[in-house]
Amino acid sequence: MAFDPKTVINIATNEVGYIEKHSNSQLDEKTTNAGCNNYTKYGRDMHKIYPQVMDFPAPWCDAFVDWCFYMAYGVSNAKKLLGGNFDDYTVNSAGLYKKMNAWHTSNPKVGDQIFFNNGKRICHTGIVYAVDNNNVYTIEGNTNSGSGVVANGGAVAKKQYPLNYNKISGYGRPAYGNVTIENNADSRKVPTLAKPTLRKNSRGQEVKNLQEDLNFVLLTKLAVDGIFGRNTYYALKEFQKRNQLVVDGIYGNKSMEAMKKALGL
Repeated sequence: MAFDPKTVINIATNEVGYIEKHSNSQLDEKTTNAGCNNYTKYGRDMHKIYPQVMDFPAPWCDAFVDWCFYMAYGVSNAKKLLGGNFDDYTVNSAGLYKKMNAWHTSNPKVGDQIFFNNGKRICHTGIVYAVDNNNVYTIEGNTNSGSGVVANGGAVAKKQYPLNYNKISGYGRPAYGNVTIENNADSRKVPTLAKPTLRKNSRGQEVKNLQEDLNFVLLTKLAVDGIFGRNTYYALKEFQKRNQLVVDGIYGNKSMEAMKKALGL
């Protein structure tokens, strides 16, 4: 079984237009509370997963890439695909691919992580979503739609560059077809996917499964008590919002499919 790069590209595409925030508020809204202080949901979520390395608030182009892979494939699988770990310092992030012999300086492929330099060092990154005979097309965080590399632009945007653009340092190539898929074993060995349909006042083992699933993918600390109460309801709505679902607090088939993807199942 292999990973499909379209999964991470679709997630990244859905984020186009997101703007960083003025403060640590309304981080999950696309354009509300716009500012230039490096507050984003990408930085927040990756900092929760790996606070020793993923800073928040901080420049967030690499946190955006890591977040997209995390949302697409789960924590364990995302780390494997990204060279073995998460790192929001672009120099180190590129170095992970180099250590894995997955670094390329030409012939980009869809799903690659692209790295740019400022003439001194690697300084910016994004995800390759298309390539043709002349250009490479990317989705990047902390940039804008202006031409050339914009390494602190404050938004998620689509960009394009000539293949011979001198500020492209290279490409990290995730091993989409060459790694063993894990079921997000970072916090529990075998995730038990909750079955639909669950809603407020539901009770039982399926609600416990849902609470465990939400704790795992959202890094929340719901009580796993089998009672679908207020906290479970709002956690589910947050999950639905992050996955571009109808935000109704009802765990149905579409929410289950999104949860399955988030758990890497």
